[in-house]
Amino acid sequence: MAELPLHDRVGNVSVGLRSAADEPLEPLTARAAVPASLVVVLCVGAVLMIFDSRRRQWELLGGMREPGETPREAAARELDEETGIRGVPLSLAAVAEFDLRRPERRESLAVYLARLEFVPRLRANDEALAFRWWLPSEPVSEDMSPLDAEIARRVVHSSSR
Repeated sequence: MAELPLHDRVGNVSVGLRSAADEPLEPLTARAAVPASLVVVLCVGAVLMIFDSRRRQWELLGGMREPGETPREAAARELDEETGIRGVPLSLAAVAEFDLRRPERRESLAVYLARLEFVPRLRANDEALAFRWWLPSEPVSEDMSPLDAEIARRVVHSSSR
């Protein structure tokens, strides 16, 4: 696993990833905004990555919370919108902390784990142009978010213990 802090090509920095067991989400949301959720979809040891149309890179699926939505509800909605996967149990795996650019801010994101028994039929759309199953033991390609790859590696590693 890579050492943190970890930078991406546009200057965003992953500064921490806390296991959900170390820091439950509820106390964190009382102290700081958790405006978005990510989902690590795991199937037979591989992680689902989407090719994001705006950022032009492979990354975890997820997105911003809508008004009144919990982080888990946002994760479930994004999973459905970006892939067509519905009704899969989501477990809170971690809370990721970033120093982001454009605009500059510190942000905490809820990271959920979805375990699948079989490879689902996926639905491409305007946001997720393509899908790929990535093994966390593989190198991170130049067209993949190193931040998301590291989150996936750490979530998969901690879930296998």
